[in-house]
Amino acid sequence: MAEPYLLLFIAILAVPVSGLIYFTLSGIISSTQGLWKNRRNLKGADTITNWMLQVEKHLKRRKSRLKASMYVILLTFAVITGFFSGIILNNPLAAILIAAIGFVIPEQIFLYIILRQRLVKFDQLVEACPVFASELQRVHLTRALGNTGRSIPDPVGRIFRQAERDLIATNEPKEALGRMMRHLDFYYGRDFISRAYDCYYNSAVAPMFIDLGQEMESKRKRLHENIAKLFQDRLLSVAILLMFFPAYTIAAGIVPTTWEFMTQTVAGKFLICLYLLSVALGPMMDYTTIRKMEV
Repeated sequence: MAEPYLLLFIAILAVPVSGLIYFTLSGIISSTQGLWKNRRNLKGADTITNWMLQVEKHLKRRKSRLKASMYVILLTFAVITGFFSGIILNNPLAAILIAAIGFVIPEQIFLYIILRQRLVKFDQLVEACPVFASELQRVHLTRALGNTGRSIPDPVGRIFRQAERDLIATNEPKEALGRMMRHLDFYYGRDFISRAYDCYYNSAVAPMFIDLGQEMESKRKRLHENIAKLFQDRLLSVAILLMFFPAYTIAAGIVPTTWEFMTQTVAGKFLICLYLLSVALGPMMDYTTIRKMEV
């Protein structure tokens, strides 16, 4: 009955092993960087360094504060846990699935964080549209951005104020609004900036922002409802998946051969793989759903 809890022990054991691998990897990377400065050529070490740089770029695109080295620790932890779990379960496919879940879960966390950040910006941009349209009736776009930025909270307020400073400093709307777009990089953010670029040369199109604000307002309630439903469904699915452990405990108490069934028979191994596959499919479905939300 205690065998499944060996997985927990192995997960704990994998932490120092991952740490050892991390410090070894860090040493290799530091040495490689030093050697690179001396123009020596170590192709294997260069490959590791380049891979770490790609990981760092990936985390920056995800707007994560997690360091690349820590991300490597988590992935190493997932691989080690998956490997030893596969040995215990006598199920190589389960080992692969557990390792894959270790890759999928961090991406899912990043995706939820990005979604939350975009939702905050979306809500603030809804409030900014009528204020911005009103300001455009009185002043040029540069001042309108600054005045609007001082009327709405951060982070969108800060983005607007920075755009005003950039326009004053460079007088290049394409460059300044391009930097602004990097911070409002979602569907309606790009739409807003595209209209702002047109408005820089022709303030008569200012009423477009009232229309945009009304369109976003009509979508806001539906968007919040969809996201709330998404989180509720995911929490429910996680709760159902976690029921596997008490269910196993009860089954093992009634039928002592439960562990043998799960690890020695084809049907038992299939059930384990099906369970792990359902764990991995949830985040993948969420990714597809969030991509369709246009936020």
